[in-house]
Amino acid sequence: MHNDEYASRSVVVPHVRAMRENVYGVHTHYVEAGEGEPVILVHGGGPGASGASGWGRLLPLLSGEFRVLAIDLLGSGYSDKPLVDYSFQTLVDHVAGFIDVLGLSRVRLVGNSQGAYVAMKYALDHPARVRQVGVIATGTLATAVGLRDGGHALPLPRFDGSRASLEDFLRLIVNDPRHLSDRLVDARYDVASLPGHREMLDSLWDYRRLLVQDSDQQQVFSVRERLAQLSVPWTMIWGADDRTAPLASLGTGMRELYPEVPFHVVEGAGHQAQTDAPQEVADVLLAFFRSVGVMEGQGQRPEVADTWAK
Repeated sequence: MHNDEYASRSVVVPHVRAMRENVYGVHTHYVEAGEGEPVILVHGGGPGASGASGWGRLLPLLSGEFRVLAIDLLGSGYSDKPLVDYSFQTLVDHVAGFIDVLGLSRVRLVGNSQGAYVAMKYALDHPARVRQVGVIATGTLATAVGLRDGGHALPLPRFDGSRASLEDFLRLIVNDPRHLSDRLVDARYDVASLPGHREMLDSLWDYRRLLVQDSDQQQVFSVRERLAQLSVPWTMIWGADDRTAPLASLGTGMRELYPEVPFHVVEGAGHQAQTDAPQEVADVLLAFFRSVGVMEGQGQRPEVADTWAK
């Protein structure tokens, strides 16, 4: 399947709870391909992030066996960008509302970077709704279990609204420059320029700083004890040459903390292993998914109200 052979849709996600008890109805955009049991792809953070840009090279490779949905998280892509106080839990609650509105059950989730934390936190909060989780190169989840990079990670450049700063960011998370096409950069810059997106980035930046100081926020964010007790099967994938969540510190630390969890290193790949080496990542995920098996009669696509082509 060609990378563009997926449907682009939106759905209204009502009553999503954000920090400080904000309640709102959220128009949520996502791209979708395939039939069968649902797999939710949760993109990472950064300027111009979206389901399509984060998963465009992987999504078609999974859709031959599964119904794959790549969500645009709240504040990103073409989903709504309300001016609220963002936190990682805001994004977890958004994913929860999305899954509820589509009537999905026993989902598989795959997340990259910040999105891996969001996917895993959803699984911890709603284990009965999740079959399996795949996490790809996630410094956020590593931090949430108490690991530190020891100064080895390169800091992500902060987006200043310019295309140049966006390109600097992408060159740090994708190792193979051949995958940074003008089309991809243009698509991310279009999203990064939408009203409310930069405010979301700034709000999450402030939230990350708050985490260092606020023990209440740290308690919500931390998952070390809970993750050790998780009954949902999960796997980890890490780029050998990840420069923002280094394998030598954070990846190895995760493998040592959870030695029973399958761990796959993608040689030559960076922080977005699914962009640098999509076929290898797809092979790992499909083998993992098949290890649990596909449920008989499951995965039928529900009728969804309030959806429209975008």
